[in-house]
Amino acid sequence: MDKIYTDGILFDLDGTLWDSGEGVTEGYNLAARRMGLSRVFTQDDLHGIMGLQAQQVLDKLVPELSPADQKRFQEEACRGECEILCTGRGSFLLPGVRELLDTLRPLCPLFLVSNCMDGYIESFFEAHGLASYFADFEHPGHTGLSKGENNRLVIQRNGLKNAVYVGDAQVDLEGARTAGIPFIWARYGFGSVTEYDAALDDPRDLLYLLNFIS
Repeated sequence: MDKIYTDGILFDLDGTLWDSGEGVTEGYNLAARRMGLSRVFTQDDLHGIMGLQAQQVLDKLVPELSPADQKRFQEEACRGECEILCTGRGSFLLPGVRELLDTLRPLCPLFLVSNCMDGYIESFFEAHGLASYFADFEHPGHTGLSKGENNRLVIQRNGLKNAVYVGDAQVDLEGARTAGIPFIWARYGFGSVTEYDAALDDPRDLLYLLNFIS
C-alpha cells in the first residue's frame, strides 16, 4: 500500500489513545448520586456513547430527564469524571500509544479532536503527562461544532496542507470525510466503520503508513 503523506496528525481520544471507561463510569454515577437518581451506569453503557455529541449522549443515557435536568446532569457528569480522571485514576493509555507518541513527537505535529466537554482533554493531558506532545486540540464543549468542523478549525488554525485523522469509530470517519482528509482506522479500538483509507491493529503501525512532510 502507498504511504500517506502528512504534515499533521489529528487523533481521536477514546478508543484510539486511551480507555477512560472506568473513570467516566465513576463520574456518571457520581453525577447520578448528586442528583438523587436511582440509575447506575456500567462501563458497557458508557462505551456505547463514546464519540457521540453531548445531546446524543444525554438522549441515550437519561432520556427521562427534562432538558434543564439533562443540562444539569451533563455538567455534574463532566465535573465528576474530570475530578477522577485528572488524578490518573480510572484510565490507561492503550498498549503501544506511549511508544507511538514518543516516536512521532519529533517527526510531525500532533493534534487532538474529540467529541467531549470542557476539561476532558485537559484531564487526559494531566493524568498522563502529555500536554507538551500536542500542538493544539479542539472539542465541541468549546466550539459547539461537529467533529468534522472542529477538524477544519484545527487544520486552518495550524496551516496544515496534508492532515490525516486517526480514530476508531464511524463518527471519526465522518469527521475526516467532512474535513476532506484521509481517515486511518484504529481497528484495535471500540468502534467499527464502513470504510477507511488505512487501518491499524496496533498504534505503533501508524509509523509504517506515513511519510512525513517537513
